[in-house]
Amino acid sequence: MRWLPVLLTGLMVGTSGCAALQELFGTAPTPPAASVGATPVELSWVADEPVFVLVDKRCRRLDVYERGRRVRSFEAVFGGGGLGTKRYEGDRRTPIGLYAIVHKRWHPRWSRFLLLDYPNPDDVARYRQDIERGWVPEHDGSSAGIGGAIGIHGTDKPELNATGINWTHGCVSIANADVEELYRIVPEGTFVLIRE
Repeated sequence: MRWLPVLLTGLMVGTSGCAALQELFGTAPTPPAASVGATPVELSWVADEPVFVLVDKRCRRLDVYERGRRVRSFEAVFGGGGLGTKRYEGDRRTPIGLYAIVHKRWHPRWSRFLLLDYPNPDDVARYRQDIERGWVPEHDGSSAGIGGAIGIHGTDKPELNATGINWTHGCVSIANADVEELYRIVPEGTFVLIRE
């Protein structure tokens, strides 16, 4: 799998509102850089990806792009822990950063499950720093784990999805009909950028 040389946890694209990727980047062949803190990160590679997924937590959207053009958009809900990135297992937050779909499967509870490669190296580094800072709670004398099994899935709570209530333990949830379509159109290895 091809990875960017710059780790993108905490990526915040430098615009406000719920703009689509082409609105963020325009139609020029080289889109503007996003930023991780004060470090610019070039995202021109997105236009060359056969399929790319952009998840926007504030806008409650999951958009699918083919070669830089948005082809589908789905309403989404997230972890019940509020905004901010996932820090440890049990915080009920959805992570922020660049991930890839590493496995797809049918799921008896959520229709389909597209597993992301959380935690990535940025998540691990932040988790270790958070332990040193005392920001990760302890249970029975040891720190809470970093967590895992984060993905995109359907719902067994359609009324919560329909009303926009964040109910997951950190995953991205979309309607069952939508996750079935997403499952068909995105292959394993697809990059997924989750931002606030």
